[in-house]
Amino acid sequence: MIKENLVILCSYLILCCECRTSEKLKITLSNGSRLLGRYLTSDSGRGMRAFMGIPYAEKPIGELRWKAPQPKKPWPELKKAYKDGPVCVQRDPFQRYFPIVGDEDCLYLNVYTPEEIKNPIPVMVFFHGGGLMCGSGTKVYYGPDYLLDHDVIFVGVNYRLGPLGFLSTGDDNCPGNFGFKDQVEALRWVNRNIALFGGNPNLVTIFGESAGGASITYHMQSKMSKGLFHRGIAQSGTNLAPWGAVAHSGVAEERAQELGRMLNCSHKDYGNDYAKMLSCLRKIDSYTITDSFAQFWEWDTDPMVPFPPVVEKASEAAFITENPRFIENRHGDNIPFMTGITSEEGLLKTSAIFNNRTLAQSLVDEWNDALPISLYYNHYYKDQQANITKEIEKFYFNGRRLKSVEEVLQPQNMEGLTNMWSDSWFFHAMVDYLKKRFAIKNAAPTYVYLLSHKGASSFTEVFKGGTENFYGTVHAEELQYLFPIRKDFHYFFSSIPTEQDKKMTKLMTKLWVNFAYNGNPTPEDNEIKQNKDEDKSKLVKEVEMDIKKENWKPAYTFPLDFMNIGNEMNEKNENLLSMGLRLYPERAKFWNKLQAHMPSKDEAL
Repeated sequence: MIKENLVILCSYLILCCECRTSEKLKITLSNGSRLLGRYLTSDSGRGMRAFMGIPYAEKPIGELRWKAPQPKKPWPELKKAYKDGPVCVQRDPFQRYFPIVGDEDCLYLNVYTPEEIKNPIPVMVFFHGGGLMCGSGTKVYYGPDYLLDHDVIFVGVNYRLGPLGFLSTGDDNCPGNFGFKDQVEALRWVNRNIALFGGNPNLVTIFGESAGGASITYHMQSKMSKGLFHRGIAQSGTNLAPWGAVAHSGVAEERAQELGRMLNCSHKDYGNDYAKMLSCLRKIDSYTITDSFAQFWEWDTDPMVPFPPVVEKASEAAFITENPRFIENRHGDNIPFMTGITSEEGLLKTSAIFNNRTLAQSLVDEWNDALPISLYYNHYYKDQQANITKEIEKFYFNGRRLKSVEEVLQPQNMEGLTNMWSDSWFFHAMVDYLKKRFAIKNAAPTYVYLLSHKGASSFTEVFKGGTENFYGTVHAEELQYLFPIRKDFHYFFSSIPTEQDKKMTKLMTKLWVNFAYNGNPTPEDNEIKQNKDEDKSKLVKEVEMDIKKENWKPAYTFPLDFMNIGNEMNEKNENLLSMGLRLYPERAKFWNKLQAHMPSKDEAL
């Protein structure tokens, strides 16, 4: 009898627990739709609620392909938001022999919240990188494990990619920038709903890496995004980067025409009628369309972004109405901003060259064509291209063209090549963007960083540099400290993280969360009032002391003041932060004078 009573009591307690748990995990959205989430734990063991695979827009299929996103209509049932939604259709150019993956029905986001929230807390919305061609906001890519050691709400967002997200015919039939408009719709969803999860809709930070960083700066310019966020972090990317900048005159339309021709939907077959061409293309499978972008590569995987953003005709439905290079005032200048690069960004390109003699030989053989294509100055006439190439040779290679693989692999030339791609693709674009921001009187503070930490693992593995060739701190390196990428992509990272790597995770997440709270990564009161179960490990206490020792000063002019994150770490566990002066001034001066990425004289500004 006692045994039977115990069984009944245990069953009752389990049912009560399940009832309580279910209620805490239920959310009713502003449109009446209902969600049921799940529990997860952060890296330090803090409880969190996860709501995954939430549709924020209607499926962009059929007639909605190449249309602006439509807000998601209410659904009647309780949706189990337990797992990621599909990623958008894509092929990773760095894994070019991998199959195409994803689904056109991909406009989903994930929301992660601390288990217990007493007062509304800041929200951090992440836009992933991937050259506007690949990536996602899913947990398998960008999980909450590290950020949810802190009291913030984290939102990861999918948006359309490649030709499905950025095709443009240059007119109202297909104006382009659909991936960015998806991001805006996601921000609108956050604005309407995040308070229901415990978030503060008036304290939203958008942050992104690479193409995600470029996205942030487009939002800081676009009237469509105004009022939807309050802080911005652009990691290794701005909208003046040559790969992320708006297309040169006529380029987007030419590529749309070429896509139609390749898929037997040529606009010429329809009397130059783009509406009919698009009607034909809407009948083509999304994988076939996505597979086409590789045919636009002219050398290796360049141009890196075959379907770039475009300037649209001014209207309420337009996301970009002016070339960012010529805009003098933007609403984003009043928003606190953080941006930075890694110390060897260009290894994104050169790690594969150094690890692959065939690719290195191709660079040598096609030097005069490869450089203008890859460094984005092939929109100029050939004689102008040749002059720019000569100037680049003078600055990086002592006036010499590299004529053999052996020359490519000489240490000074490896450094020159890496700096060349670093500057062309990332550093120069950041400098140009900051010039415009600094020219605005009373602009909000700007914080600049250089990540120099060389960890046990490196993204050079991802970028085909090999598992033993860690040449430096490559593009995207900060992602492994903000997100649990080592866990989810363990086959890319062959090494076990060191104590310094673990400390770097605690440091970077703290800086980023501080910025989300205060608009300042190193506020005077570094002790943010958070829940009692916040991680207070030895590493966290060391990080808090490091932050207290070094005040991150805003940058207002050139040469740039910047925070060095890493600073030649050693076994003594010394302070990981140090303010630096004059970030690569000679390299900045060279590219400013070169003007390789300005529109040609024949282009309409």
